[in-house]
Amino acid sequence: MSGTDPGTGRDSGAEGLAGPSGRAEDEIVGKVRSGEAWREFCALLEQAGEVILADRHPDGALDRAEGFRMLTRLLRGALESNLEWADPDRPALICTCHETIKIVAENPDNLYLGARISGDRDYRLSGTRGEARWLSLNTFGGGGFGGGGRGTGTTLHEHEIEVAEDGAFEVVLSADDPGPGVNWLRLEPDSRSLTIRQTFVDKANQVPAALSLERIERGVAVTMGPPGPLDPRHLYRALLTAGHYVAAVAGIGADWAARQAEHPNVFADVQEDDTRAFKDPQITWHQAYFDLGADEALVIEFTPPECEYWMIGLHNHWMETLDYRYHQVALNGGTAEVGADGFVRCVVAGRDPGVPNWLDTAGHVVGTVGVRWVGDSVPESGAPGDVVPTTRVMAVAEIGAL
Repeated sequence: MSGTDPGTGRDSGAEGLAGPSGRAEDEIVGKVRSGEAWREFCALLEQAGEVILADRHPDGALDRAEGFRMLTRLLRGALESNLEWADPDRPALICTCHETIKIVAENPDNLYLGARISGDRDYRLSGTRGEARWLSLNTFGGGGFGGGGRGTGTTLHEHEIEVAEDGAFEVVLSADDPGPGVNWLRLEPDSRSLTIRQTFVDKANQVPAALSLERIERGVAVTMGPPGPLDPRHLYRALLTAGHYVAAVAGIGADWAARQAEHPNVFADVQEDDTRAFKDPQITWHQAYFDLGADEALVIEFTPPECEYWMIGLHNHWMETLDYRYHQVALNGGTAEVGADGFVRCVVAGRDPGVPNWLDTAGHVVGTVGVRWVGDSVPESGAPGDVVPTTRVMAVAEIGAL
């Protein structure tokens, strides 16, 4: 989502399973041996399916099918984060939000990377800056997104990072200030994950940052031996965490879309803290729910505020970005046709209306459309200088007269 990001869910719904050594852990091992752990996991997935069935707005088989597909996508990402790459002593930057895993209004212009970390350890992020228009680092504590966490923790943005002339840079992640001349992202006691956003104007052709993350002690990389065999307790916790995460994130997107659908074809602020708390502070987001007949179009007009980057994009009912591999479902300040005075007019429709800035609904009659204003100078949502787009529904045949 707009400021919510991959890899931030941790032990949601499974807190306390670690417990003291002894009986509680023996019970977990027993559940894995007997298969009860797997049955609990499958029961959680069944509950996640009820989120899709309970939604009151899906428009027929397409929306339901996409809802169930979304559950499989969320599950893939959750297992990667919580089972395969969950060791904060062996941090790895992974991408679990992309063309086929989408998390609550993610931005197709972004390259999202995430890693599991721990607030009582030190890390070093190193690499080259790349060609992204905007770069952001966020930490998240506790359960993270989907796990009832408190939201975004600490942040570091590109204008705060010293980069060498050749594009190289390093950032230390630590609870303690490493001193002058060092790029520092402060960790908090409950820091559990790191999310990095690289935002591009031309993602297909611009070079991303080349990044690596390592654990350090006193500035020196920690060399870890190979991990031991799979711990049944880790498997159990990962399965339960993934199961709870899938249901929670699906519910967050479905509930937000359902609230938005109460105000069709207009931008209305119905976001709540389950997503708002996880946004990056330099992103302002506005959203509308489109609900169009076969011959109707939604005309959206705005003049973006002063910002480093802006975009507009379409999502399905479950707030997954529509398939941007095959359809023009998003535009930004570099790809949209913009008037000399900065004015932008976009047209959301199921077929090409023959005008610039067409956003293709790709066979959807309902869904959400959102705009992002991004950068250090962007006003907070609702503050003076913020821009909320205007809308009007028109017949597709009449769009050419605009």
